[in-house]
Amino acid sequence: MLCVDLKNGFYQLPDVHRGLYDLNCSNLDEEILNSSTKIQTIQEEKIPSNEFFSDLVKQELLIDDDSEKINIAEKVYNLDNDVKIWSDFLKARFHPRTITSIDEYKHNDSSNVFNNFAQGLGLWDSYIMKETWTDNLRLYAEECDYLQGFHISMDSLNGFGGLACKALEYLKDEYSNKTIIAMPVLSDNYILEDENSELQAVNTSLLFSSLFEHSTMFVPLTTSSGGWIKSQSHLNLDYLSYKNNLDYHSSAILASAIDTFTLGYRSRFGNDSMQTMCTRLTPLGRKAVSASIQLPLGFESKSNLLDYLQNSTLPLWKPISPQCTTEMSVAQTIVLRGITENMLYSNNLIRDSKNPSHHCTSPSDLLKLFLSFCDHVRMTEVHSFDSSLETIAPFPNIFSQSINQHGFVESSSRSSTSVVAKCAAISGLHNSNSMRDMFIALKNDSSKVKGSKLSHMFNYDIDVMDYKETLENLLVLSDNYLINDCL
Repeated sequence: MLCVDLKNGFYQLPDVHRGLYDLNCSNLDEEILNSSTKIQTIQEEKIPSNEFFSDLVKQELLIDDDSEKINIAEKVYNLDNDVKIWSDFLKARFHPRTITSIDEYKHNDSSNVFNNFAQGLGLWDSYIMKETWTDNLRLYAEECDYLQGFHISMDSLNGFGGLACKALEYLKDEYSNKTIIAMPVLSDNYILEDENSELQAVNTSLLFSSLFEHSTMFVPLTTSSGGWIKSQSHLNLDYLSYKNNLDYHSSAILASAIDTFTLGYRSRFGNDSMQTMCTRLTPLGRKAVSASIQLPLGFESKSNLLDYLQNSTLPLWKPISPQCTTEMSVAQTIVLRGITENMLYSNNLIRDSKNPSHHCTSPSDLLKLFLSFCDHVRMTEVHSFDSSLETIAPFPNIFSQSINQHGFVESSSRSSTSVVAKCAAISGLHNSNSMRDMFIALKNDSSKVKGSKLSHMFNYDIDVMDYKETLENLLVLSDNYLINDCL
């Protein structure tokens, strides 16, 4: 993993993961400290650790003391008011070369806002990105035994889009035979309802046009239906009560989807690869695909997959891509997790030799058969995995009380002191004709922006002709989704 963020984006890491990260680049030389010169030191206020991080540190310090060991997996945390940024709940320890800090901009700096696609383009030529980031990437790639390709996710509504596009250009040049899957994320919380809010559509247009050129496939992700415009309509999932105004909540849903729909080529038990999946999902230049999720599955604790499918309401999933649906798809990949073979049928089932659903031997077979009857898609690939989605801390406490500790629906309420440790989920990627509607809407919203508002962006590395070409590219992209019989 290579993670790029603004200054102060990693402020919790040195304190929590002691000795692993050294992100303080302002150390004074010992020679200066020992001199008689008077030095005035201005230090930013230290951010206190939240309850989860405090327990994480205690768990590591008391690892050999059984009497005081803290079980984070069984404790219920409420971090809604404590989490401001992703590093406020990062449990994983990454290698130090993972971290790349952009010191030209700071988080929540109203005087120097990183909200312009072209700002990201300009940052690529800095030493940190051109030398440090590319060297770290090369070292990681050399350590790989079998490098399938790259995932790259980025904020889409600000300068990170431009920075990511430059990184994609580099990957395409240096690793031309590798698959690149891009996942632009659109957070409704970045869209301010002011006179510059329309620029979010401009940033997104420039990004999507570049992703079409430099990625193998890209999957826009959001829990807000508006995508690049402020919307009051958000993803609604049964048995989940999340706050869309908290990225801590919405990012957990999107991360769960990514973790699920990529299992087919990430798992050692999977029989797919990044390249074959992308080839299957992107016929005739249809590089943009939509994603879906159903979390939790809504599976009753004593039920079985056959009964669940027969009684379910279609579709089985909800879209998490902006202004599009998963209907009218020409190809799709579906991943089901957390349902094992012994959960296929009821123990009282009387087998009917003429019923094909009674002869399936795996959850993937049964689900694929079900979809072949009710979801008219030319090509559907289905994978199933026994492993459930882990939802212990720092996963937010967003599950309904009717979901038990194992992620299944119960008639009785779960105790407020118990956590949902895991749950079944279904997620997919869909090459849907509705992506045409998304591109047209994006082009129309971007065309409304007046030249006076674009002048700041044109002061960087983008001119009027570049922008007009971008809008034309969006129309070309949308035309790819007019073809129905493309397989």
